[in-house]
Amino acid sequence: MLGEFLEENCPDVSVKFVIKHEKEWHDFIDSTCRSFGFYEKTCPIVYTIEGTLIGDGANFVEHVRERYGKVLGMTKEN
Repeated sequence: MLGEFLEENCPDVSVKFVIKHEKEWHDFIDSTCRSFGFYEKTCPIVYTIEGTLIGDGANFVEHVRERYGKVLGMTKEN
């Protein structure tokens, strides 16, 4: 939801979601981490197109808060 919010409110931001079945996850995360040189295998894994690791979902929220000054106003229930 935060990615969709950014795309709608920050014209210079584009977000791509890659959804994998749990059976595909292990191979996907191994391949992605090898390709970009990441050592931390998080779920979800968030990184920039330049190959800079942001981290997991919590790291993404903090990154957006620091970089764009944006906060998604929602509760855990939503």
